[in-house]
Amino acid sequence: MIKCVTLKTAQTIMGDVDDMVSIVKIKKPVQVIVQPGKDGSPMMAFAPFLEFTTEFDTGVAFNQTDLLCITTPVRELENQYNKMFGVGIEIVSSMP
Repeated sequence: MIKCVTLKTAQTIMGDVDDMVSIVKIKKPVQVIVQPGKDGSPMMAFAPFLEFTTEFDTGVAFNQTDLLCITTPVRELENQYNKMFGVGIEIVSSMP
């Protein structure tokens, strides 16, 4: 399940989360970064998180005590993540 995980360091990581009792594993994690757009309004970007490790595919493990919260991303952010990793499934936000 694709989730946003905010660490106590205020970094937000997005990925396929495997929630266990005391450990949370995140597969294909990316750091969610807010940066200014051309018109000055904020826009989201992704930066690979530990991309060159074996755990990138198998799951980077975090202790529950290191996490601030686990949340569900808005559809647009989840769609961008899915495009990046070849899932190809886009979820419609709303029907006209």
